[in-house]
Amino acid sequence: MKIAVVGGGISGLSVAYNLAVRNAGEIHLFEKNWIMYGSSTRSGARFRVHFWTRENSRFAIESIKTLEKLSSKIEWNPIIYRGGYLWLLTDEQQIERFKETNKMWSDLGVPGVLFEQDRIKERYPYLNLDDVLGGFYGPQDGSFHHDYVCLGYYSLAKDLGVVFHELTTVNEIVVENNRVKQVKTSNGLIDVDVVVLTSGAWTNNLLNAIGIVLPTEPLRKEVCLTEPYHHFIDPLIIDMGSGAYVGQTLKGEILGSIDYPTPPGLIDLETRLGFVISWVKAVTRRIPILRNARLMRTWAGYYMMSADSSHIMGRDPEWPEGLYVAYGYSGHGFMMAPLVGELLAEHILTGRIDELMEPFLPTRFKENKLIQEKLVIG
Repeated sequence: MKIAVVGGGISGLSVAYNLAVRNAGEIHLFEKNWIMYGSSTRSGARFRVHFWTRENSRFAIESIKTLEKLSSKIEWNPIIYRGGYLWLLTDEQQIERFKETNKMWSDLGVPGVLFEQDRIKERYPYLNLDDVLGGFYGPQDGSFHHDYVCLGYYSLAKDLGVVFHELTTVNEIVVENNRVKQVKTSNGLIDVDVVVLTSGAWTNNLLNAIGIVLPTEPLRKEVCLTEPYHHFIDPLIIDMGSGAYVGQTLKGEILGSIDYPTPPGLIDLETRLGFVISWVKAVTRRIPILRNARLMRTWAGYYMMSADSSHIMGRDPEWPEGLYVAYGYSGHGFMMAPLVGELLAEHILTGRIDELMEPFLPTRFKENKLIQEKLVIG
């Protein structure tokens, strides 16, 4: 087969590598800018296994295991660090929701710990807890170095013969007799048997052009980063009251974001002063010692939001033969992509739909089998 993977972020790299390691054929990856230019390298570089839905929790658990296994094969150390996530809960409903869902997480082997306010104060004395009733700590959650993960996949895929076409835009998928025939690129037409769209916020442009519409839309998200300080924030702290999160990189920078209103769509990837002010106010209220921290830079990227805030992978049997997607991660791309690449490559080559993959098929929207994931951060 001749396979075109469109998009050079973590999802495309994972798919390309997993196809190559299975000797799938001639694999070409197309990226309109350069590898990792898009939202993958603009992420907060965190992972978690705690989601409201069982489907997302199970998938994330296995995906991180996949990444950990891969780390022994790649030249770049992904620096996987399980520093935990700490959710600060400000009302009784939040506490009850985490308490109830922790039963499901315990069944899956990833139980968290519910903290009283005094316990939080004892463990994290730098936090202002005047409106916090309790907390939930997920020790299985953590961070990695997003660039090193991508470079690891890239190096392995390249060694296996994947051909990378940087600065090459795929403008159109050519369909003939209800099957994929070619991709029209900025460098000409290329014959293909399979097209895998992993182009994140730009995926709908190619799908819509051939009459396929999925309920997704890009949403700009922004991040702040300070200069490095002595390491004192171990977990990623999520303030359920303000919608802000804050953590510390292994290098010592303070990193974070806040749920800030923005119109959907492919709008400019710029940082707004209003966002910065909102995040700074929320974080310095929660961690007063950061009042004099100096911001060094900000950046923006896209969450490609699906209607149920869960990723989409595979194909609809009504689509042109040979067309597959992996997108709509809704802010969870980096943590889900290692397993997406593995299961999707197997599906493309054998037709097999793994039980972990099945809930995330694109057919779920017309079948009304949505995975309503509400625990979206940032």
